Amino acid sequence: ATYYYPGGGFGACGWPINDWDMAVALGPDHWDNGAHCGQQITVTFGGTTICAIVADECPGCQVPNGIDLTQGAMATLDPNWFAHGVDTVQWGFA
Repeated sequence: ATYYYPGGGFGACGWPINDWDMAVALGPDHWDNGAHCGQQITVTFGGTTICAIVADECPGCQVPNGIDLTQGAMATLDPNWFAHGVDTVQWGFA
């Protein structure tokens, strides 16, 4: 998983996303034309699991099962997120 700063802009699902929202952008292999907008997913890293809402698309997430977490979601999942930049996570639809 990578992270991004939506900065209150509108995501591909059509509503504004703030940096500290518990939100996620799905990569192209799971985007499915926005079929999962508003759906909750669970994301696990290093024994910590969070819930996040699908709010955006991540066209740059080209790896299989790639997701992009908001800064808030990534910081909650990994306290050292800024040093790591990219975390190998497990995720699924809740």
